[in-house]
Amino acid sequence: MVTEPTALKICLAHKGYLWIEVETKGRAAHGSKFELGMDANMRMGRFLAELDKLEQELRARPGHALVGPPSLHAAMIEGGKGLSTYAASCKLQIERRTVPGETEQQVMSELQAIINRLSAADPTFEATAKAFFVRDPFEVPRDAGIVKCVDRATRSVIHTEPQYFGDTPWMDSALLSAAGVETVVIGPHGAGAHADVEWVDVDSVEKLAEILVLVALDYLA
Repeated sequence: MVTEPTALKICLAHKGYLWIEVETKGRAAHGSKFELGMDANMRMGRFLAELDKLEQELRARPGHALVGPPSLHAAMIEGGKGLSTYAASCKLQIERRTVPGETEQQVMSELQAIINRLSAADPTFEATAKAFFVRDPFEVPRDAGIVKCVDRATRSVIHTEPQYFGDTPWMDSALLSAAGVETVVIGPHGAGAHADVEWVDVDSVEKLAEILVLVALDYLA
């Protein structure tokens, strides 16, 4: 059981993500020598225009029933060495949020398709894309043994029917599930993730402790 703050709701799924670096290649030259230079930053502009189209297409997909559609954003970009020099390289870092069922291979093939189209339109266009950090999405069936135990325990503690949902942030539950451990997410009321002040409600923490004990006794019986 992963105890991320869920307001005592039972989380059955969450998104994953990839951190991806795309690099466009140019040719360094003096700013006055346009016939010699090739601007990597301008070439990245072409890629970004196509990436924007992909981002809109991702959001328009039907999406996952619990966590919604996938998404991406262009997080950081860097290119060039000086104002009077054509940029020889431009690097873009992308975060791509994935939903259960999507794979690293699928995500990278979508970006490679953009590069292939731009290269076909201009043989001088050169770019590479590589994923340098990957965390898979997570999903557990509602009829899994651990979920049934959590359901029974939560009913006993909160005296009402538990709510089920999917969340968007990545959690350690994906690692445990990938290792073959039956996993579910339930935690206290709280807010402020990654902010200066993160907090949880003490009363809900006490209720969560009761749920954890009941689940342990039930699951191991």
